[in-house]
Amino acid sequence: MEPAMGNKMNLWWPFLILLGCTWIVPLFGAKQAGTGWAFFVGVGSLWTVVFLASRPLYDLGIQIRRKLGLRTLADWGERMRSRILPPARAALLIMASMSFIFAVL
Repeated sequence: MEPAMGNKMNLWWPFLILLGCTWIVPLFGAKQAGTGWAFFVGVGSLWTVVFLASRPLYDLGIQIRRKLGLRTLADWGERMRSRILPPARAALLIMASMSFIFAVL
């Protein structure tokens, strides 16, 4: 009998959250360059749209892999969807939040 999904360590969480947190580096650079608040609002809005469309974009990526003949990779993507998509969405929210915070600062 296979253990429940909650008992497995999902290494995607720390990896993708740390990757999302590194978004602060280019934000500091843009702030030091004197970029206006509209840039940060625009980038935050972009990450929000990507967050909202993440499921259809993930499915589109799987369809493209199938059309290119990468069936094994597409099957792996379908199996890993429940492990990759939630931390990726959390990282996108972190990136959008940081962008909106930099717009206010």
